[in-house]
Amino acid sequence: MKAIRFAAPIPTYLATLAAGKLSRRFYTGALACTRYTDLEQPALPSERWVRIRTRLGGICGSDLNVISLGASPSTSPFSSFPFVLGHENVGDVIAIGSGVTKVGVGARVTANPLLCCEPRGIAARCGACECGHHSRCAHFTDGEIAPGMLIGTTRGLGGSWGEEFVAHEDQLVRVPEQMSDEAAVLIEPFACSVHALRANMPDAGEHVLVIGAGSIGLLTIAALRALAPGARVTALARYDVQRAHATRLGAANVVPARGDYTMALADAGGTRLLKPIIGKPVGVGGFDRTFVCIGGARGMDDAMRVTRAGGTIVLLGNSSTMNGLDWTPLWLKELTVRGSLCYGSPVHASAGQGAFAEAAALIASGRAPIAELLTHTFALGDYRKALEVAANKSGGESIKVAFRF
Repeated sequence: MKAIRFAAPIPTYLATLAAGKLSRRFYTGALACTRYTDLEQPALPSERWVRIRTRLGGICGSDLNVISLGASPSTSPFSSFPFVLGHENVGDVIAIGSGVTKVGVGARVTANPLLCCEPRGIAARCGACECGHHSRCAHFTDGEIAPGMLIGTTRGLGGSWGEEFVAHEDQLVRVPEQMSDEAAVLIEPFACSVHALRANMPDAGEHVLVIGAGSIGLLTIAALRALAPGARVTALARYDVQRAHATRLGAANVVPARGDYTMALADAGGTRLLKPIIGKPVGVGGFDRTFVCIGGARGMDDAMRVTRAGGTIVLLGNSSTMNGLDWTPLWLKELTVRGSLCYGSPVHASAGQGAFAEAAALIASGRAPIAELLTHTFALGDYRKALEVAANKSGGESIKVAFRF
């Protein structure tokens, strides 16, 4: 089968790292860590797994980070090489193991890619999985399959950047007949936003800031409108197309992230800026809750400056090393900073099976009109163009890009 595979033996890693600094095109290709190639179809690990023929495989910012060798080494124990990229998915079940009872051949599904206790065949589930916190699983490196946190980061299972991949029956969510593939492939990233919001739910009347209006930022705005309609939402967005979607999805105010936007952002949240002896302004008052949906130090710096004392900052943007960041506002304003990973969460009264299933239900009901965020699709063989468009938000006005099979 055709697939895009990632492997990082040290010589290849060093060569790709050096060549990639000359041109991003060298991050992929016959001599790079990331290659478009022919592979054997993955085997079913046990009788409770199914084989899925991919319809759409989304490109996540974390995938781009892997390709450009920018992912933190801290995540490497939770992967196994080589692996086929792609965890955002929708496809058709084409074969099932002898022990599968929850789905049949022909079903259109999306797979929750988390490889926690259940798909790993761990009989005595860890405490986190018992409580429904699957993204906190203690066994991502154990059990019947190779180490890895997600389908698309784990050897032997395939991924949605391939023609076929495999998944455990407990990972599957059926796609409603009326839901398009374009909407279904967004269930996975939308579930990340639903999970983050459910764990950090604003009260009615709270003023909420969403920093970044890429796909995760926009999906977080959609989740806020659906689940916390009493919150007042401000978005910080760089590009015109992002600002248009932010308004459509429910942001009451959108601040352009151009030039020195600090004063405009402070005004939007009611932050009073004080001038220190040297350096950037110090903020007093501001937003009750801030969701940081971009990586890097600037988003966190903005968040700490304009979130009020005692407020909460939630990190969704896969931040890693933040060079030069002044953490003084964290203790000076007694801020709470929380990380958010994937979609493992306690079962909610409105969500029968947690954030992943709730995300699917919100899309199907029309309460989260997010299908338009899939702006571009490409054949797998056009992977260079697809990755270029996904990485270049300003040039192609892309939000979410996916491979179409």
